[in-house]
Amino acid sequence: MSKAAISIMAYGIYALGAGVTFLLVPNMALPIYGMEPAADHWITTVAILTLGLAYYYITAARTENRGFFHMSWKGRTWFFTATLATVLLGKAPVGMLLVGSTDLIMALWTVWAIRQDERTS
Repeated sequence: MSKAAISIMAYGIYALGAGVTFLLVPNMALPIYGMEPAADHWITTVAILTLGLAYYYITAARTENRGFFHMSWKGRTWFFTATLATVLLGKAPVGMLLVGSTDLIMALWTVWAIRQDERTS
């Protein structure tokens, strides 16, 4: 498995954990991000989407889908930027930067890994 695939697999496992957590015990996780406990279905929808993303990431890592690797770091960087903007605009709690920052750090890991793989091939 390439270094880039390992970084993608790690993100897939992270997304799997987040999806399962938001599906099974959302109100334990939401306060970590400064959010109120969910009283409606929105967190279940987020959990289902996150589990779908986990499947994409894990499958892409297992199949060495390099096109996906390149798309994913850009998408995760966008997610950080959008999360930062929503926090700065007062539309999301500051704790959401924990999620966005995790995506950014893991995206930077993927960029580094892609470059390392290109140097060794």
